[in-house]
Amino acid sequence: MSFTAEEKVSIRHHMGYLNVAASQTFVLGSPAALETQFIIEGAMDKVLLAAEPQVRRHMQILDKIEEQMIGDQEILAVDVVGEITLRKTEMPELRKEYKYWQASLANLLGVYPNPFDKRFDATAGGVNVPVNH
Repeated sequence: MSFTAEEKVSIRHHMGYLNVAASQTFVLGSPAALETQFIIEGAMDKVLLAAEPQVRRHMQILDKIEEQMIGDQEILAVDVVGEITLRKTEMPELRKEYKYWQASLANLLGVYPNPFDKRFDATAGGVNVPVNH
């Protein structure tokens, strides 16, 4: 048994990879194809049969965390509702929990989450690589 096309879409999403047939980017000012997709595609096809239920469990957990983040957007505008004080740290804590389970899924797949994923750092401009002069 292998993952369905829909499950692969979800795995790519939660690992921060693209769900497009082809992508373009610029390298040194020239258009170039983005080659990071092969990492996740190969990993999804090589998951051990016995590990597939664990991958699906991780996907369910990540889906639930993401749904809670979406459902709680309206409470970002308030601090207190009647006698109830809302936690101001809920969204950062949910993002931290999401990153934990994303990393756990990465361990199962044997790949890193996409380093170009823009969801968790809106100011990120890419990946820093040290250069020796």
